[in-house]
Amino acid sequence: MKAIQLIRVIVISFIACVQFSIAHADEWPSSPIRLVIPFAPGGGVDGAGRMLAQALEEKLKVSVIVDNKAGANGTIAMNYLRQSKPDGYTLSMVSTGALDVNMVLMTLPYDPAKDFTYITSFIKFPFYLSVTPESGIKSLNDLVAMAKANPGKVTYSSPGVGNGIHLAGAMLSQMTGTQMTHVPYKGAGPAAVALLANEVTFTFGSGPSILSFVDAGRANVIATSNLNRIPNRSSYPTLNELGLKGYDCSSLGGVVGPAGMPPEITAKLYKAIDEILSNKAMQEKILKAGLVPWQVTGKQFEEAIAADRKKYGDLITAANMKNN
Repeated sequence: MKAIQLIRVIVISFIACVQFSIAHADEWPSSPIRLVIPFAPGGGVDGAGRMLAQALEEKLKVSVIVDNKAGANGTIAMNYLRQSKPDGYTLSMVSTGALDVNMVLMTLPYDPAKDFTYITSFIKFPFYLSVTPESGIKSLNDLVAMAKANPGKVTYSSPGVGNGIHLAGAMLSQMTGTQMTHVPYKGAGPAAVALLANEVTFTFGSGPSILSFVDAGRANVIATSNLNRIPNRSSYPTLNELGLKGYDCSSLGGVVGPAGMPPEITAKLYKAIDEILSNKAMQEKILKAGLVPWQVTGKQFEEAIAADRKKYGDLITAANMKNN
């Protein structure tokens, strides 16, 4: 008899929890949403995150607060997200690095496969191999010749060890058989400024961090990192076209939340972001920034991150990034 009563209590409690969760999801969102950006202002992830925040405000009719938490290639932001309530009010716009290569580079305070809810993709970040006019570098051949003549003296900036831009530079060094030196900064914006100050030889800038300087004549693009040419910047050749067959390096960007988010809230977020990305004006805005819209489900986003983790694992080991 007692066993039957216990079972009834358990069932009633479970039903109450489900009803509370559904009611909570029906009310969501009723207060501001915090969108955590794992990097400093001025980079590609920050630019994409701010586009998304503005669009979500209009779509969901609540404030979306952008919160930059830079450091450790996104690890600080992701650990903050991991510890946040899974109520849909704290999310992150995150890219390749914090969810894939960091596992190879360092001991993490979180598990990318277990500690987050993958909501949806949003964008791909191709990179623009950029130099300054003062460098005298006009082509990929010029850069490679300089690197071969001066081993270790050709330098490139990135937002941090293991960041997608670092990976792009390491892949270039590996595929050209040259020794290039990586110089990390705290964000894509500072990495681009370092190029303009001629502190480094080149950088793989993201669209939001470098193209305004390119358009102003302060930097030149000699190639892009995508396998195929980038819409709206199709005049720039790819490294694959220039002889580095199979060169393909870009960051994947999407939205994640803490593990355990109610499926109803996750579905609402996915629907809202999918509708935002389906809007032609938003697509044009993304392309104008030198980025590429990317629409897949949360599951597909998670699978793509896992594939990148495998793809870049050998590169990270070969480049000895843990010690760079």
